[in-house]
Amino acid sequence: MKFCPDCGNPFTTGTEKFCANCGYDVNKVTGVAKDRNSINIEKTGGDVFGVGVSGSGNNIGKNIVVGSGTINVNETELQKIPTEYAQALKELSENINQQLKGRQIPEKEVKEINNTMNELAKEVEDVEPEKHEEIDYVKQTQVETKTASLIQRVLKVLPEAAETAATFTPLAPFSRLIGKGTQQIVDAVAKRKK
Repeated sequence: MKFCPDCGNPFTTGTEKFCANCGYDVNKVTGVAKDRNSINIEKTGGDVFGVGVSGSGNNIGKNIVVGSGTINVNETELQKIPTEYAQALKELSENINQQLKGRQIPEKEVKEINNTMNELAKEVEDVEPEKHEEIDYVKQTQVETKTASLIQRVLKVLPEAAETAATFTPLAPFSRLIGKGTQQIVDAVAKRKK
C-alpha cells in the first residue's frame, strides 16, 4: 500500500495524482529524482538517517566528508599577502592534505582549519617580509595567536603531526614575524593538549 508523502494518508488505488486528505500533488518532484516510493523528510526537527533506504551505494551518516576534505587558503586572501607568506600557507595546505589522504574528518574540522588559515593570511596582509623586525608587539602577538590557533586545529585532526616537524616547516616565514620557532609553538600546543 502507498501513502501520501506529505500527510501519510493511505492511497486506495496507488495511482492517485492528488491526496484526497491534504491535496498533495503526488507527481511533485521533491528530491533529486522523481520517486513516488520515497518518503518526504522535509521540515524535520532533527537528524534523519537511513529513512526508506534500500539498494547499494548509499552513504548514511552525519558530517561525512568523502576523502578528507581539502585544506586550503582562499585564493583572494593569498593574492593580498606577500608571496613568501602565500607560498608558506600553500605548502602547509599541501602537507596537511597529504597526511589526511585516506582519512575521513568532519567537514566542520576542515572548515575551521581553512577559516583559521584565512585569518592568519589576513593578519599578515600589511607585513613586509624583509621588515619583519619592525612589526610592533601587538601585531607580533596577533600573528603568534593565529599561528598557534592554526597549529592547534591541525593537531586536533592530525595529533601525530606534532612529532612530524616537516608538517609545519612551511610556517618558517611566520616564525621570523613572531620571534620564535614554529616547532616551539607546536610543542607548546601539543603539551597543553595532553
